[in-house]
Amino acid sequence: MTRRFLDVYDGLDAVTTRYTIYMYFPYVVSRTALALAFFALPVSASAASLYLDPDSGTYGPGDTFVMSVRLNTDGQCINAANVAITYPAESMRAVDFGKGGSIFTLWVNEPKLDIQKGTVSFAGGIPGGYCGRIQGDPALTNTIGKIVFTVTDASAGKASIRLSSGSSLYLNDGHGTKIAPSTNTATIKLVPERQSLTNPWVAEVKDDTTPPDPFDVQIESTRGVFGGKYYAVFSTIDKQSGIDHYEMVINGTWQKVTSPHLIDDQTLSGGVEVRAMDKAGNIRLGTYVPGEVPARQTSFGDYMALAAILLILAIALIARHYLNKRQSSPTIDLRS
Repeated sequence: MTRRFLDVYDGLDAVTTRYTIYMYFPYVVSRTALALAFFALPVSASAASLYLDPDSGTYGPGDTFVMSVRLNTDGQCINAANVAITYPAESMRAVDFGKGGSIFTLWVNEPKLDIQKGTVSFAGGIPGGYCGRIQGDPALTNTIGKIVFTVTDASAGKASIRLSSGSSLYLNDGHGTKIAPSTNTATIKLVPERQSLTNPWVAEVKDDTTPPDPFDVQIESTRGVFGGKYYAVFSTIDKQSGIDHYEMVINGTWQKVTSPHLIDDQTLSGGVEVRAMDKAGNIRLGTYVPGEVPARQTSFGDYMALAAILLILAIALIARHYLNKRQSSPTIDLRS
């Protein structure tokens, strides 16, 4: 199962997948490989569901509303989800995605908002699985994420926001069994006049004064990733507005980065700092203090470069030997 876990890259970027394996392998039961969630497995019927909340509303041009994507496990434990949502791009656009308070702790494919096609897609999961709301908990804690929409044109009269039939869930059953969840469609009534001067998403972000959770920066070297060079791995969560981005000092200034990130200073002498910023601008600093680091992993490219150098040296030695032999061989004077 471990070998299978390491070999699954179906539909994912190889570097991102290897990063996923590194970050979460210690927390996942060996038979519950989260990466298997995106492998081509048979689809089983399920009573579990993905649904949009609220599933209705009335809005006009300029109105902004927030719609949650929620998961109902129906008594099953869910390890991961691959979600796609469509909406009419001629009537509205998805302007943001909030991960604050999400049950997902791992985002294999970060939320992608395509305002031209009218789609929102993402993939992620919960190492150890999510089995539903804890009995007695009054809060609705099954949020995967929040999509922020802004109405641009109300001439159509109504708009349907749909969870794609291609969306899928994966069980935390030791096999990553793929199941087809039931889904709903949200119907939005579009009217000529704006219904509210308040932007609920701006208000929610403004109320967030708490920085992201503490985190550490880890240094790794993996054969086949960045040519075996050292790279930084980092991740954290923000329970309110959600993580917006990460930054690292590059050429003397803080610049946006994603994890994993190739480190410029391969000596690691100066340490590594990464700061996580949520959508409200709150910052949490994560650091790596110089110390013991893993051994550099030699990549195939390194072996090829070494082989090329040895070949050149061999050719040079053979050529030198041949020239020396010619110069030392006796000559015959044809004039005698």
